[in-house]
Amino acid sequence: MKTSLKESGRVSVGAIIVVVLIVLIAGGVWTYSSRRAAGVRDTLRLVKDTSQDTATTTKVKTALLLSKHVSAFDTTVATARGEVTLTGAVPTEEVKGLAAAIARDTSGVSTVHNNLTVNPGVAANPEAASIGDRVADLEIKTLVTDHLARATELQNEHITVQVSKRRVSLDGTVDSPAQRRAADRIALLVPGVLELASNLTVTNATGNPESAPESADNRLARRVEFELYATKAVALKDVQIRSQDGAVFLSGKVGSRAERLLAERVTQSVEGVKKVVNNLSASEEPR
Repeated sequence: MKTSLKESGRVSVGAIIVVVLIVLIAGGVWTYSSRRAAGVRDTLRLVKDTSQDTATTTKVKTALLLSKHVSAFDTTVATARGEVTLTGAVPTEEVKGLAAAIARDTSGVSTVHNNLTVNPGVAANPEAASIGDRVADLEIKTLVTDHLARATELQNEHITVQVSKRRVSLDGTVDSPAQRRAADRIALLVPGVLELASNLTVTNATGNPESAPESADNRLARRVEFELYATKAVALKDVQIRSQDGAVFLSGKVGSRAERLLAERVTQSVEGVKKVVNNLSASEEPR
């Protein structure tokens, strides 16, 4: 009987030892697995963060490159967990602020650290500036094409638009001189356009002088007309504009002396105008 009790005791102790060993082994395995899993999660998180930061850096660089005001200057972009840091040199505070605003508006950016320095003597990067010019030309071409397509008086007309260094060329055909003037006005009023070459042909105006290519004087006179129209402050209903060898002659009637003075100043600011002869009369002026 005693022997059986001793053997049972040894069995019980052995079983307890086995259980303890199993628990220790299982605990070690669990601890190892947990640490390994945590390490894998940390690695995956790091890879994900790095990938997102790389994508954000690319998007910010692209956005800066598409800005005609910022693209000409070398700007370094670095991203860490959504925080973007800008370094480099730009010529003015305005460009510095614009670069930060562009970066801030880019998706994936949480914070912008603007470490750009202002150096009025910094030189533009010719290659980057060229890209900026091409982007500006593309923007202008898109706007001109869209505005022409929306103009009811130009429906079903075939007009092609080309832009180089912000100078717009219109080619194609329209049915009347009025349509050509409308197309030219639309193009000239698009922001950023420096010059217009109107090569539109009027198909239903045989023998009409307006269907022939415009002279430089006529183009300048129309440019002045469009600039005055764009101010929305000068009534052109009773105004005549003529140009000869760079001299622009304003005649007719406007509503006030302020309009008369404004018309002269706007005309003088138009590229190509050498002299303004202001023969406008104001309704409020004594006769």
